[in-house]
Amino acid sequence: MTTAPTRRRVAARLAAAVTAALLTAAGCVSLPDSGPVNAADPVPQAGSSVALLAYGPTPDATANQIVQGFLRAVAAGAGDEFAVAREYLAGPAAETWNPRAQVRVYTARDITYSQAEDGAVRASAVADASVDAQGRYTEASPDSVIELDFTLARTADGQWRIVDLDDGILVSPVVFEAQYDQYKLYFLSPDGEALVPEARWYPDRSASTLIVRHLLEGPSPWLAGGVTTAVPTGTRLGEDSVTVAEGVAVVDLTSEPLAADPAQRALMVAQIQESLRTVAAVQTVDVRVGGSRLPVEVETPQLLRNPYVTGNPLVVAEGQVQHFTGSELLPLPESAIVDDPHSPALPYDDSAGRPVVLDGTDRLVRLPSEDDGGALLLTGSNLIPPSVDRHGWVWTTPRAGDGRLRAVQPNGVVTEVDASWLEGAQVLAVRISRDGTRAVVVRRNNDVAHVEVAAVLRDADSRPLALGDPVRVGEALTDALTATWVDEQTVGVLGTSGGEPAVAVHLVTIGGPTTDLPPVADATRLTAATGDRTILVGTGTGELYERNGLGWTLTASDVRDPAYPG
Repeated sequence: MTTAPTRRRVAARLAAAVTAALLTAAGCVSLPDSGPVNAADPVPQAGSSVALLAYGPTPDATANQIVQGFLRAVAAGAGDEFAVAREYLAGPAAETWNPRAQVRVYTARDITYSQAEDGAVRASAVADASVDAQGRYTEASPDSVIELDFTLARTADGQWRIVDLDDGILVSPVVFEAQYDQYKLYFLSPDGEALVPEARWYPDRSASTLIVRHLLEGPSPWLAGGVTTAVPTGTRLGEDSVTVAEGVAVVDLTSEPLAADPAQRALMVAQIQESLRTVAAVQTVDVRVGGSRLPVEVETPQLLRNPYVTGNPLVVAEGQVQHFTGSELLPLPESAIVDDPHSPALPYDDSAGRPVVLDGTDRLVRLPSEDDGGALLLTGSNLIPPSVDRHGWVWTTPRAGDGRLRAVQPNGVVTEVDASWLEGAQVLAVRISRDGTRAVVVRRNNDVAHVEVAAVLRDADSRPLALGDPVRVGEALTDALTATWVDEQTVGVLGTSGGEPAVAVHLVTIGGPTTDLPPVADATRLTAATGDRTILVGTGTGELYERNGLGWTLTASDVRDPAYPG
């Protein structure tokens, strides 16, 4: 199975559910085209819900009609745990079919059906995304197709039924949005100071249980090398489910946490609490072992989560690096060793070090302070714009990928970071997440652009050692130029998608869909403080744009290379 680009999340989930109900009903009854027009309130009262209706097979239905009826019943399956959908199945399939093994989401285009002489039916649709049994979302690449084969046979009374099919379900974006939500599992940075999210998608009614179950199992393989967890090995849910009543989520665990030290237990509780707080109905979390409250003798630590970026961005104007306050430019001390400043980068407020800049394309320079005139940190051929992580390491590398990245400290100590999968690629951008555990990489191989995320592997002193195996994100994009972190789970990417040739900012969710912002002509650089409302876009002609409602506002001219910390 393959999957295709996402163009959605513009309607409220409630409206989506109502639309789904109407579309489902439209397959069974006709809409009136005459009679009086009556006013109605389309918004259900508080506490009510919208549910899709499922109908069982009709007598003497053709094989095609059985498959179509099955897929309509699947769309309503969240309400009855697919009981009606199973009425379309016969033989072992009626018991062994696992609807939760995978969710395949197709685009708004219709499903097409083809039937063989033996009654087998193939359902085909343009793919949008998929979600596996662990809740991991994969966006589809453009124009990929889902093909599902159904084997049918006649029962003793001559009725067609499905006797063999793939596990999982096939649903439209409308149904998916009505029944599934994005949640976050929170793991820990290796130094135990920051929370690191991993997005998962679950059916709303079982989200709390699945969040805890999968948090206890640990992160996905691609992320595992860059994070840790305080959950003791072997810990499981002591009860089958997490109960939520009056805003309190009760999590009953097996006994393994009792053997952990108090500090580890406190960190584990923090992980569980932060993860469950992504469920709207949960206000507080009660962690227990064997029905008794888990003893936590130390205070739950304050962990860094999606750190707020403060301060003014840097830009290059009038041949030097300057702070841009939104209304004026404030020059930084000039450096005698910088002739052609490009692509400045600056550390976070609580990080050691000073701003850095590329001098031309081959020299990375630390900018001066009142005490010294700056220093040359690194030389290389055609270096990419630098990124500063929360530990103070400055990352860059030559655009001609040789399987290594360069990271340098403000004192000039350089380390080579293994990234063998970049060998032979044209590296366009490397940006480190604000928790320091992940890198988003934009690269081009054989004229094909890739946006990928990989875990940052570090030693006990937080020195970067390697990037783990990457995962592809932003599959909807057809080209990409550069990227920046927008928040803990979202990267902004300058690129193109679909049939739109103009370069635009795309908001790529790590483990979720891609959405598009309006294009900016000649956009070449972007940066963000905290959230997509803080994005700045720089153009090749020296214009600087900031978000304003649904569009962009010109905020400065004759400046380039905007950069917030990071």
